[in-house]
Amino acid sequence: MGEYRNFYITSMPAIPHIICFDECESTHKFMRENIANLAEWTVVTAEYQALGHGRHGRAWIAPKGKNLCFNVLLPTENLKPELYAPTTQIAAITLANILIKNGIDAKIKWPNDILVNKRKICGIISELLNDRISLGIGLNVNTEKSDFAELDRPATSIFIEKGIFFDKNALLQEFLSDFMANFEVLCKKGLLPFIEEWQKMGCFVGHKARVIDGGSVLEGVIEEVQSDGSLLFRTKNGLKTIWSGDLEI
Repeated sequence: MGEYRNFYITSMPAIPHIICFDECESTHKFMRENIANLAEWTVVTAEYQALGHGRHGRAWIAPKGKNLCFNVLLPTENLKPELYAPTTQIAAITLANILIKNGIDAKIKWPNDILVNKRKICGIISELLNDRISLGIGLNVNTEKSDFAELDRPATSIFIEKGIFFDKNALLQEFLSDFMANFEVLCKKGLLPFIEEWQKMGCFVGHKARVIDGGSVLEGVIEEVQSDGSLLFRTKNGLKTIWSGDLEI
């Protein structure tokens, strides 16, 4: 089996290239390997990823043709370095708002997972590649309950929540349009314009939780998401500011 199978290139307004694969190892891997030849805002999508993964290399289960799996190559010339990582948070806000408009009670779990009733519906990762950011997104769109039978973590999809199939391409186009506008705001004004919106989505403030970072586990209560995107966490030893890690509610 070849690494990449049956691809074509298309476009949409304001997006120079959308590379669409029927099958590939992962859209992020393709972007990393071909970064020198890709224009800013290039989008790479796949109907199926043989080696798709989320944060910390965890496998991302995505049955062929049912979900949105894609990467977007972001420019950084107008973005402060301290805002590179928060691009994932802006992507989460953008997608959560789209889900909410479609009648789905989406919540953001710091730093960038999107949950519905504490079940994961979307994962987001990013990596700096040659001074540009490869933003990777996996959104469960038309996955059915049976597709999650072997998954060891609770998950859901738009189909499971609404009982109808959604047009993946229409969702992608809506996300790209909204995200480009939000990315411009991020470049000009930073995270502050988005913090209130984030907090309205719940963010599980006040919930008991654990932060797992490598081999360490920190238990406490979520106090707030701060204006710089970090997490303020109350532990038995007092308040701590958390910049990275897995948050378990």
